[in-house]
Amino acid sequence: MTDSIPADSTPVEPTPVESGSAEPSPVDSGPADSGHVEPSRVDSDPADSGPADLSPADSSPADSSPADSSPVEPPPVAPGTAGPNGVGIGPRIGVGREAEVYAWGPDAVVKLYRSGFDGHHNEALALAGLAGYRVAPALVDVVTRDGRPGLVLERVAGADMLDVLRRRPWQVRALARTLAETHLAVHEVLGPADLPDVRQVLAARIDDATLSRELRGFALRLLDGLPSGDRLCHGDYHPGNVMVGGDRVSVIDWPNAARGVPEADHARAILLLQWADPLPAAPYVGRRGGPGLARRGLIAAGRSMLTRGYALTYADGAPGELHDLESWLVVHAAARLSEGVAAERARLLDWLVRAQHAFET
Repeated sequence: MTDSIPADSTPVEPTPVESGSAEPSPVDSGPADSGHVEPSRVDSDPADSGPADLSPADSSPADSSPADSSPVEPPPVAPGTAGPNGVGIGPRIGVGREAEVYAWGPDAVVKLYRSGFDGHHNEALALAGLAGYRVAPALVDVVTRDGRPGLVLERVAGADMLDVLRRRPWQVRALARTLAETHLAVHEVLGPADLPDVRQVLAARIDDATLSRELRGFALRLLDGLPSGDRLCHGDYHPGNVMVGGDRVSVIDWPNAARGVPEADHARAILLLQWADPLPAAPYVGRRGGPGLARRGLIAAGRSMLTRGYALTYADGAPGELHDLESWLVVHAAARLSEGVAAERARLLDWLVRAQHAFET
């Protein structure tokens, strides 16, 4: 169905990517704050994190909840609370919507989930399945503190790929290849049997999305014809969830993990890279404040280069031809509307209408 979708709505253009270094340009690479905590980020320099106006939109399904429905943030756990083998909880080093992260001795962190969030089940299953592959922090232990479930994780040095792109945008092509190669490595892993089927997850989100009956029915019909699979799917793969440090790349933040075909997870990543709103608070302004049209144009160009490089490298490295990618993109676009990102809504709805016309006429 590739040719049946309007050309300007296809997220990735099949244009060869050169192997040389990209010219320096500001890059916004996709959603950095997924609503979860980056549990193993250390050693990054806040002063070298890039301009604040490059902060992209939130990508997590959890963020579709109304603000007043969020659980009240609990007080920080008192440092020194004893853990197993005498290890104490150290200072709080990260805060997210679903969890907080504390130091746990010199080589680990503990990610404590807030009441009302149960992503620790999927995250623990995924990390256990990834043991030995060195593409994610090792799961050290599962603990409970003050009635809150927690995961003790290996502490991985480095910075997330989004920060690296902000500091060194000329590396965009190399980082796009790394992003794709790491995702391919994840998809070599069998998904634990107790993880949900990605199709069931998507069906529930499409049901929750604010859609017309016609568009909802179209998306669910497409989803019904897509295959199941047994590969591990991250569910929210983007540069903000990929840590880069030394010779190691680690994928973090696994509460949305599921089982499925690799194309399902790959399509979600393309959707986030291409369409997740990168500048939720920045107006189109010029000299008086804000990035201005010219700078935003450079950001868009860098983002397009990242998306194209990721998609082409992934397709080249996949064990076989990718199937049903356009259909997966459509169902992910419909499911994305359940996340309540207002800046994306009109664009996604317009694309869904045109995709329905292309698929069903």
